[in-house]
Formats: sequence, structure tokens, C-alpha cells
Amino acid sequence: MLYWFVIRFARLFAKVFYRHKIYGKEHVLPGAAILAANHVSFLDPPILSLSCPEDVYFLARKSLFRGLFGKFIYALNARPVQIGGANLEVFREIGSLLQQGKKVVLFPEGTRSVDGTLGEFKPGIFLLMSRTGCAIQPAYIFGTMSIWGRTIKRPKIFGKTACVWGTPLTWEKYAKIPKREAEVQFSEDLRSSILHLKQWYEEGAKGSPP
Repeated sequence: MLYWFVIRFARLFAKVFYRHKIYGKEHVLPGAAILAANHVSFLDPPILSLSCPEDVYFLARKSLFRGLFGKFIYALNARPVQIGGANLEVFREIGSLLQQGKKVVLFPEGTRSVDGTLGEFKPGIFLLMSRTGCAIQPAYIFGTMSIWGRTIKRPKIFGKTACVWGTPLTWEKYAKIPKREAEVQFSEDLRSSILHLKQWYEEGAKGSPP
């Protein structure tokens, strides 16, 4: 109930103050998926969440789950992991959520970009895809950097944001390719997908996103 209330309030807030637009909802598959997007701001997770037609789950530092605040963010679908610790714990938690049919936010770069360009992708998303068979839902987020980028101490109240959903990447395409070759191909495909969504948006957002 709390998630339902907060997400609807967030959608209204984003629409009024950030003139938020959502494109490509037809590409969002039901059920388990990893939502993979560019990452430039602390606003990116909530923007993805309020732009998705289904509930979205996140990972957060265990130290945040203390007292009432911990209960609050847990109710908002955040799940505790030991950041910087063994990757096994993180993969186990994500795998559990995916097996339950949930959608999980993971940023391929692993950290926020300083200048807005896509950095090097981490291999974790491909590993999760290969082990769970879940779809990867690419997305491009626009506008959050100018509102609350890494060099901005406090988020701006007004701005313009958008979330563009692209065609999902599914495990079937890579299942019969040798693992190393499949990992390289997947990384190239995901990067290309996000960049094409960016280009589509910047060229006027005409028709359906690629």
C-alpha cells in the first residue's frame, strides 16, 4: 500500500515539476526482468520506478535498514545488501527477486557518470541473465543530470525528464553462443540499445522507440 501511494505521488510530482514523459511502454515485458539504463543521478532509480507499469525493486546498503527509515525503504521495495562485500550475496538477492517474477533495477556502469557519457559496463548483468534466463529491459533516462548530477549538491525543483523503454534483450539470442563470445555480444547489444534510445529521443521521439 505504501509503495502504491508513493509511486502515484511521485508520478504526479514528476509530471507537474519535471514535465516527465514516458515512451515505449509497449516494450516492457510482464514478469521478471532487469531494468538496465544509463546512470547519471540519484534520481535515476525513482524515475525508472515511476515510469514502469509494474513494481520495481532496488538494492541498497544494509546500513540504511535501521529503525523506521529501514522499514520505510523496505516497504518501497529496497532490499539490503552489503555493498562492497562479496558479490555472491548481491547475486543471491537479485536472483531470488527475479525468480519471484520481480523487476530489478541494475545500472550496467555500476556508478553515476560524471559527464553523461556511457562508461564501461560491468559483467554482472550478463551473468544474472545467463543463470536466470530473465529478460534485460534497456532504457534511456533524460534530464536527471541537469536536475541532480554528481556536481549538484541539491536537486532542482523544476526541470524536464523522460524515460524511454527499448526492445528487451532475451537469453534465447545468446544461449547457444560460447559464453565469452556471448558476454561480449550482449554488452555491445545493450550499449547499442541505450545509445539508440538516446538518439531516438534527441531526434524528436517520433514513432515507437527502437
